[in-house]
Amino acid sequence: MVKVLPAIRAHAPRSLVWALVVAGSWLTLVGAVASNAPDSTPKRRVYSVRDSPGWYPNVDPESMSVVLGRRPGASLVRLRFVGGAPSLDALGRAVCRALHRSNRDSLRALCVSEQEFREILWREFPESRPATGLQWDDAWRVLNVRLAAGTSEAVRDFGGHFYEFVRFEVDSTMTYRNFKLHSRLTLVARDDEGRTQRMTWLRAIAERKGSFKIYSTVD
Repeated sequence: MVKVLPAIRAHAPRSLVWALVVAGSWLTLVGAVASNAPDSTPKRRVYSVRDSPGWYPNVDPESMSVVLGRRPGASLVRLRFVGGAPSLDALGRAVCRALHRSNRDSLRALCVSEQEFREILWREFPESRPATGLQWDDAWRVLNVRLAAGTSEAVRDFGGHFYEFVRFEVDSTMTYRNFKLHSRLTLVARDDEGRTQRMTWLRAIAERKGSFKIYSTVD
């Protein structure tokens, strides 16, 4: 419009030129308003289970246990660990003996049992609170498979060699009401050729009233 107006002004009456200018301004205004107008195209609604009749959010009075890493209201239990070792170092030496003999059963016997998991450990983990809907046997199935696979692979990778236990390196220890959990472990040992071996397949050890047992392994 700006480029055409000079030519129109030269040959058209002033009233016509003014009418064109006004018309151009009106079209510009209409275009600006249209570009800023809200989109009237209907939007597709996304449905959720929250729209179902009768839905209500789960009540989770123990939600803070996720932050704490434990259920603070857990009750005391009397059951003790069966077997295991009397200290972390003693457990490390027992693990080294089992590896030397390539004895999977001996390693497995050093792990927590189903009853110990159910009665002592599970009830204090945040996952056991009612709001999750999880049961102890759901968790035990996973843990049991992990322990079986972890001890078998440890024998496969390290079995048949003599190991002199040196130490456990423990990254963290969590204190629960009925037990302690030593996590992210490294078992340091010296093999029959004098080399230092650093084993990380043993992930966590549970301690209960002076007895130590393998709680978790890398599967």
